[in-house]
Amino acid sequence: MPLENLTIRRASLHEVYRRADDRNIVPPTYATELFELNAPGLATFQKRVQQAFQSDAKCLRMTINAHAAGSVAAIGVGLIAANDADFVIQSQTMADLLAAAQTSRGYPGGLVVTFDGTVGHPVRRFFGIMKAEMHEAFLKGENLQASFVDSVFLSPKTKLYKIGLFVAADEPPRALPGGWIATVYDSQLTAAARDGAALYFHETFLGLAFPENSAQQTKLFYQKTREFIASAALPEEEKVDLYNGLYSYLKLDREPTVQVATFAERFMSEEVGDDYQRHMRRERFPEEAIQKDISEIAGGMRNRKLRFGGQITLSGPAQAINDQVQVAPIDGPEGEQWTQITVHSRLESQQ
Repeated sequence: MPLENLTIRRASLHEVYRRADDRNIVPPTYATELFELNAPGLATFQKRVQQAFQSDAKCLRMTINAHAAGSVAAIGVGLIAANDADFVIQSQTMADLLAAAQTSRGYPGGLVVTFDGTVGHPVRRFFGIMKAEMHEAFLKGENLQASFVDSVFLSPKTKLYKIGLFVAADEPPRALPGGWIATVYDSQLTAAARDGAALYFHETFLGLAFPENSAQQTKLFYQKTREFIASAALPEEEKVDLYNGLYSYLKLDREPTVQVATFAERFMSEEVGDDYQRHMRRERFPEEAIQKDISEIAGGMRNRKLRFGGQITLSGPAQAINDQVQVAPIDGPEGEQWTQITVHSRLESQQ
């Protein structure tokens, strides 16, 4: 989800803390005025947000589930129309909601940055909420000396932050939830951390949910990718490799999302990957990552069939074919194209 023509208008910064030993909330520290940045600082902040929302597997389109009064979505919509003083005061509620959502001492403290602005062509309004964890660093001083600090955030090499971005679908904005598009960036979104991240930041705090049609979208990804491979002007050996890659990406890869650009980068040459991404755009498949759910295609992925002329078919479990069968084109007599099949196993029986 590239953020074109992004302009951040205002931002406020508050701090939340890890829960106390008795698991009670430690009250946040609130700012009393806008987060003022000079031109280089504002440009850097905008760059961090834009980099997060590039077409990346850690960026997810979500469904707005909670939008009643007092929810993050409702407060955020109100913020874009507020004056500067009210923006700061009302954004304090975001820190309160995040502190309440962090029910475990396992969730670290951090800075809550609430910001708004415009994005796109034509421009549409948006608001965003970032939680940025702080980390340690050394600052270079005079005479090649350095000082130690433990409150650095948003440095280029550290990605300990999460962002919820709510963009108006139209201008002027329509009412929640249909008039807004919610997308989440989570630097720590992995298969192992997915459920905790969803409950704590995505679901409890932001009031978002994974789309209910994830299984259908994953099925479309599978079908449209297979269509591209079948129609591509590639040697059959490369097509077999791509089919194997598709199986591995969906069935074996532990990442909780699938994304067109990620699949292209991992399994295709640059030229083929560009053609593939254009194909998926023509098919109107989302560019951002989608939640992986193979429930609708699991049956079809259990077995693979390789068909040849003369009604010859080689079939078997997809994993076994992927691991034990090597398929390569060879030249036959009189310019014919033959296929050489190598099975890394002995023949057990025949009928």
